[in-house]
Amino acid sequence: MKLSFLHFESTTLKDLNSVQLLNRNDTKYIFHQKNLSDILEKLLPFYKILKIDDTYIFSYDNHYFDTEDFLFYHQHHNEKRNRYKVRYRSYGTTSENFFEIKTKNNKNRTLKKRIPVNKWNPNLGENEFKLITKNIGISPYSLISILNIQFNRITLVDINFTERLTIDMYLSVENKKKHKKFDNLIITEIKQNKYNVKSKFIQVLRDMKIGEMRFSKYCMGIISVNNEIKKNRFKPKLSQIDKIINHD
Repeated sequence: MKLSFLHFESTTLKDLNSVQLLNRNDTKYIFHQKNLSDILEKLLPFYKILKIDDTYIFSYDNHYFDTEDFLFYHQHHNEKRNRYKVRYRSYGTTSENFFEIKTKNNKNRTLKKRIPVNKWNPNLGENEFKLITKNIGISPYSLISILNIQFNRITLVDINFTERLTIDMYLSVENKKKHKKFDNLIITEIKQNKYNVKSKFIQVLRDMKIGEMRFSKYCMGIISVNNEIKKNRFKPKLSQIDKIINHD
């Protein structure tokens, strides 16, 4: 895979933070790794790339929490609004660590609350307890570390700094019993204050016949390492993902 991101004009983390979009509209697209170089070439005039210390690809390490009976997973599977994801996120390049709660509300918007931490804590800390109690209203004691997800990410921002685009690759998931890699899968997400079909990224993917796809790394990860869990609603999506991964 020949990547063309070195030709993008770069931007800094400080500049990128001006478009954090912690309350946003998310749209995801999933495609085979072989399409990435062509897509990047088409995006080149319209986006800048995040660069930190001469690095363009960044590693992410995520530790997800759920109840023993997978409350948050089942919220998503059953398409419940006001559903949650609870995790620690560690950034390999900057060595920053955050505890985060992501909410998908009944208006289909993503809201994120997060606090900086020194490192991830399998037992959760006092500040984490407070954030959970305030935002979810369940007992923090009911949550356990349930899944680890790792991937690499490229981040782009449009030249007007109104939207962020994340490009995730080399996704791997594991729990204490099982591990799975999603080879050849590229997961992209455009984050906008309000959905804008005129986005150059959306136009490029439409021209390439790549459609939107709802995709949760957490849910796909849970399914991959828990054979017995309920997954009826996700079976068509699993079939779709398998076709993408195994595409010649």
